[in-house]
Amino acid sequence: MAKPIAKTPVFECEDAIAVLKEMQEAPTQEDKEFAKEIRNQRIILFSR
Repeated sequence: MAKPIAKTPVFECEDAIAVLKEMQEAPTQEDKEFAKEIRNQRIILFSR
C-alpha cells in the first residue's frame, strides 16, 4: 500500500529567497540534456 503524502514544508526568510532565485535561473546545459534524455525515454513505439 502506498504511503500518504507528507505535508509540503513551509519556506521562510533566506530559504524562500534561495528557492525563488533558483527557480528564476535559466536551465543549465546539463539540465537541458537531462530533460531531453527523460523525454526520449517516454516515447513508446508500437509496431505490428
